[in-house]
Amino acid sequence: MAYSIIIHKDRVTAYLRDYKPLSREARIRLFANLHSDLRIHGDFFRKEEGRRVVPGSTCFWYDLLLKDDQGDGRMRRFSFVVNDRAAVHGVLLVEFVHIDEGT
Repeated sequence: MAYSIIIHKDRVTAYLRDYKPLSREARIRLFANLHSDLRIHGDFFRKEEGRRVVPGSTCFWYDLLLKDDQGDGRMRRFSFVVNDRAAVHGVLLVEFVHIDEGT
């Protein structure tokens, strides 16, 4: 199933837009990958019980690695909490993001 992706405006979109170490190009790639991967492969991530925040939760982890070649060249891991409560209606809600700076 192809999903519509909704990203929480304050906790995710605004946070990532204000995250200064990330270049504009990397930010665009991040949002594009987040949308396309979850939209097309959302069922794969939803079905992996090990991705659930806690067993039986409506939320699962989605991780994305990104190297910022146009910026500082660092590799970062973005861990998103995605709520699939509305998945029966074709919607996944990206609720939260954590950034691991890496190297």
